[in-house]
Amino acid sequence: MRLDWSPVDLDLATTTTLATSPEELARQVRRLADTEAVRALNALYSVAVDDHDLATVVRCFAADGTFTRAGVTYRGHDELRPFYASMMDRYVTTLHVSHSHVLDLDTHAGSGTGLATGHGELALEGRLLMTAFRYDDRYVRLEDGRWVFAARDLRSMYVMPIEEMPHGFADSRRVRMPGAEPAQAAIPETLPTWTTYRDLL
Repeated sequence: MRLDWSPVDLDLATTTTLATSPEELARQVRRLADTEAVRALNALYSVAVDDHDLATVVRCFAADGTFTRAGVTYRGHDELRPFYASMMDRYVTTLHVSHSHVLDLDTHAGSGTGLATGHGELALEGRLLMTAFRYDDRYVRLEDGRWVFAARDLRSMYVMPIEEMPHGFADSRRVRMPGAEPAQAAIPETLPTWTTYRDLL
């Protein structure tokens, strides 16, 4: 299931308060530790995908965790494993680079949501493809304290051969896989703010 288009609250993500008790200080420290652990999860997931480290990629997900791509959801390790293996078979070389990553974690509950951005370079059929994407995430902390993805939803801003970038970037049909007709990108045109921003003027 796709998460809301903006799973992170601006005020919550950018407001800080000073602890007024040892208990509150402990909660804040734990939240910082949890936040860093989830950011490490996001970074190491990308490295594992690029390294074709299938075992690590699958371990990044809860036992019933999901990954959604192009409207198709893969659930649980038994579905995730062959899906990622097929992607590793398809792309000769990949480089996924993480950019911004904003989290909203409930340390007490051991769960949270996040918005992660990044871009990638993909070698496919002798061509270099470029891509930019966002992940809408849900996270869960396992009993052993390790954070994993409960759900990861991939939305592409573009994916196309590098030589098409100069004229293709401004087109809304920015999903241009070799041998296929250009398709609409998932973001940003589908976001509610894309057409409503002038209402604020």
